Amino acid sequence: MESSQTPLQFSMDFSGDNPLVSRLRNGEFFLLIECNTSPLEQPLEASLTLARSVARKISDVPEVVGMAVTDRLRTEDTHDPVETAARLAEASGKPPVVYLSGKGSSEERIREILARARSEGIRSIVAVTGDRSEKHTATGRSGGRVPPYPAGYLDSVDILRLASASGDGLCLGAGVNPFKYNPSDQYLQYFKMMRKLDAGSEFLVTHAGWDMKKLQELQWYLQMRDVGNPVIARLALLSLDDIARIHDGLHPGVHVARSFAAVLQRESNVNATQSLSAQLHRLGLQVAGCRLLGYNGVQIAGLRDGHHLDMVLMRINEALETYDAFDTWVNAWNDYHNFLSFEPISDAYYVFDGLLNGETVRFDPEQCHLTDRSLPEPAVGDRALHAVLSTLLGEGWPEVIGESLAGAVERVCGVPRDHLRECFFLSPSACPKRLIHGACGGSQPDGTCEFGQARCFFQRVMALAAHSHELDSLEEGPKGDG
Repeated sequence: MESSQTPLQFSMDFSGDNPLVSRLRNGEFFLLIECNTSPLEQPLEASLTLARSVARKISDVPEVVGMAVTDRLRTEDTHDPVETAARLAEASGKPPVVYLSGKGSSEERIREILARARSEGIRSIVAVTGDRSEKHTATGRSGGRVPPYPAGYLDSVDILRLASASGDGLCLGAGVNPFKYNPSDQYLQYFKMMRKLDAGSEFLVTHAGWDMKKLQELQWYLQMRDVGNPVIARLALLSLDDIARIHDGLHPGVHVARSFAAVLQRESNVNATQSLSAQLHRLGLQVAGCRLLGYNGVQIAGLRDGHHLDMVLMRINEALETYDAFDTWVNAWNDYHNFLSFEPISDAYYVFDGLLNGETVRFDPEQCHLTDRSLPEPAVGDRALHAVLSTLLGEGWPEVIGESLAGAVERVCGVPRDHLRECFFLSPSACPKRLIHGACGGSQPDGTCEFGQARCFFQRVMALAAHSHELDSLEEGPKGDG
């Protein structure tokens, strides 16, 4: 049975008193505590026992503005995020942030959740496309095209547009993954980020990661583009189980360098207490660094219970009091890690030179120089396909002929003409999630799709856009894109 059919028993109107919105707009640094919606196989009341202990603790902690409740993070069959959020809000007295995932979602599901959120007075929403569904299997043939997933993936851009059009006065957020390590993947993230802002996102939340150079890179990119939207950094504490399987990958789009993974495993090999102590110290340093880099707040994932929260808050407060100068913080970060590299691949790409040099915090065009942003040339076949289809779907034909040609192209390609235009006349059926507005954040460090079949489809799209001198369209969409 769908958990959404369970009647909600709460009605807490936070619309006039939302500390998240207030702090976002006033530029005051804050903390969010992340809670994952539990699988349907676990009774909701039992699964919320530990989360409620955290929620009750934060009621008296002014710097924690609320709890962020994820949606379908690891499995598609989870309890309703609105019901989970409402129960935690009742315990904390603070308005939650609810994530909406496009994994296995339809527009109807999103509208339904938005309506329930409105009835509970929940106004802060973060749209994400979602990682690969555990119900979506690949072909099993090397290099074969991944079949479509019947339930599909609703792009975060479309979720934002639906939420914006609802007229509910929502405060909307969206994800961005700065932890990409080749030019194509990183610029795809930043271009789609701009499209999300254009679709109604007021603030951004990063993927989790430990590479502080990448967190500074995102700030510099936004400052270079004169984008002043608030950004929240998502930071994570890892369990011993997480660390034990770290080389198998934590989560799509969350990358851990081998050298850093070895450090985490050495810490955990001593005992659980030592592992937690080291992670808490690192987390405190990260939070202090994020504040100095210009992040408006941090969202902390991986908390287990109220006692755990006490230790986290103590370490964060110590770090925030200790590090109020960027150069001092950079030295402390590097010293603690013995100048460890957080790059998950060799020859890792960064958009700017001079990141984390201890001297320049904010973007300065005189000092913050772009690195080589050369992109691969499009394949000959892609160029030929672009040339043919752009001609057939062009606007120079008489109306009757143009409609006839467009209909023929749609039948052959099995894709609407507007979707082809969005993807520079490449078929989005080559993307396992069938996305059209841009890449998701789940690709692997070398640029391979999270499904493992090939490099991200949108790298091909970007190569054509660069070749056609139309990179701006990856932010804005083609003419007529609403």
